[in-house]
Amino acid sequence: MLFFCLAASACSIPRIVVLSDPLTAQEHNDLGVAYELMGEADLALGEYESAFNKDRTWDQPLINHGNVHAGLENWELAEKSYLSALERNPDNPEAMNNLAYVLLRQGRDKQAVEWSARAVKLDPENPALLNTQARAVMQSGNHDQAQEIFQRALNKVSLDDPLYERIRLGLDESLEQMAGEAEE
Repeated sequence: MLFFCLAASACSIPRIVVLSDPLTAQEHNDLGVAYELMGEADLALGEYESAFNKDRTWDQPLINHGNVHAGLENWELAEKSYLSALERNPDNPEAMNNLAYVLLRQGRDKQAVEWSARAVKLDPENPALLNTQARAVMQSGNHDQAQEIFQRALNKVSLDDPLYERIRLGLDESLEQMAGEAEE
């Protein structure tokens, strides 16, 4: 009898422990935003990955993931994140705009112009999208059209908006480039 009790206790049934993540995708995304604001890029990337893996239909964590990579100038990784976001939501102008920006940074002007135009088509009143489109058009060499788009963007923001200065600088840059090309 004693032998049976010892054998039974030594051969107990293994316990199965299921580890689960108590946070929702939204909570992981919010943590990612907080880490990003604190300058903790690696932690932010990890939280965004948890968010987009936990909710495989939500595109915002992928956009945020791309934004962190773009901030680190990891252009190809940023592009991959934005394209994944667009697979989940093909009509997201923010993902299109940010994709256009990273394509522009990679010197892929034609693709940047196409993606920025698609973003503006979906949200034509958004000055940030217009700014990206104007920069893409400017980089492709069409200064007249770029200046027109910069002007449209300027008309949509107030003077105290930080975006106003960035748009104005873009317009000035386009004017300078056009003048430089005329002198050549």
